[in-house]
Amino acid sequence: MSKKTTVGTFVCALLAGGMLLGGCGSDGSSDGGDAGAGGTAGADAGGGGSATCAAEYSEDVSACTPAEKDYQPRTGHSDTNGWPACVSDDNVFHMIGTDMPAAVSRSVAFESMGQKLWKNSATPTADDFLAARDEYSVDEGLASRVGRRQDVHYPEVPGGDKFACSNEGIPEQYPDRCFAPAHLKPVIDDAFQKGAAGTKPWVQAARIEASLLWFFYLSMTSEVWTCGFDDITDCDSAVGYYTQLTTRDQPKGLGAYVAALAPETHDRVYDALLAERCWRDLDQAMPVADVHKDLYDLAQAQIDKATLRGLALIVRERIGQIGCLTGEAQEAQIEFVKLLGGFLDRGAQEYDATDAATLKAYVTAPTADAAAVTGAQAAIDAIFECP
Repeated sequence: MSKKTTVGTFVCALLAGGMLLGGCGSDGSSDGGDAGAGGTAGADAGGGGSATCAAEYSEDVSACTPAEKDYQPRTGHSDTNGWPACVSDDNVFHMIGTDMPAAVSRSVAFESMGQKLWKNSATPTADDFLAARDEYSVDEGLASRVGRRQDVHYPEVPGGDKFACSNEGIPEQYPDRCFAPAHLKPVIDDAFQKGAAGTKPWVQAARIEASLLWFFYLSMTSEVWTCGFDDITDCDSAVGYYTQLTTRDQPKGLGAYVAALAPETHDRVYDALLAERCWRDLDQAMPVADVHKDLYDLAQAQIDKATLRGLALIVRERIGQIGCLTGEAQEAQIEFVKLLGGFLDRGAQEYDATDAATLKAYVTAPTADAAAVTGAQAAIDAIFECP
């Protein structure tokens, strides 16, 4: 798909009573709505006055056209695109397993943590960080998966152990493949420690939020990978990490973030998750027989493209909010952009190396400078132009 985005304009003002606005959602709300697309920084975040924010994003995909072999059951099944008839053709995700996967409870925990930290109406306290860390650290919870989650875009760890990233010392040797334990876990652990100590709590909350959003993206493609050889119900988990296995029109978790900014991008992610379910319906062997390896590749590519765009639009919005803020609230948004924007670099480089370099230069040292903001947002629009 290809297109150029359009934007509207709006102004972010400080909330009454001196409370700083930590983010303007796509609907102009002060807290990003239920999607959590922008947290609310309390009065203690520092700063004051009012500022004009960057232009608001408004999704326009009128110039986008699906790729020839995109799976898009919303438009009805058509065997002309290379997808045989399958269980997903009714535009509903049908679980493979009989029980909700633990991925759902991990996403629910993320939302609960957000209420204590990045979406808190007051400055998060030490107790808030401790309570959020308890939710993060429950048995078989988020921490257990952050400690092993892989980035399947990189070669597997040599030696034949597909889960070697869980082994001591391996993440340090293969930090790209073992992305979460190598890159996300240290940030999250450090942020919890500093937040509990009262060190710049808004900044620590932003670091945790950005890291976990990227974890959910990694989990989607990783679970589809393991669905083929380890546990077929991991295909359910991929959807659980994105939208808690809710219906298309009631997204939760990461899905709510994306839908709040870009409804069509959310729909494209959901199409892609239906595609992975279709692939597994057509090849039910364990491990897969690979008779439909081409459909697995297409489903993973659809998930990757649409979800990366969704994450890029979150970064785009946060870039636009930096100029709205001052003090620690601004520092928190800058830290969020540095982290999540930095994680986008691999995908950005694959799509458009020139604009990726522009984006990388900005997110390495985010600023409220209007020209720099415009340039970074334009780079995102060019790199991730369609879902």
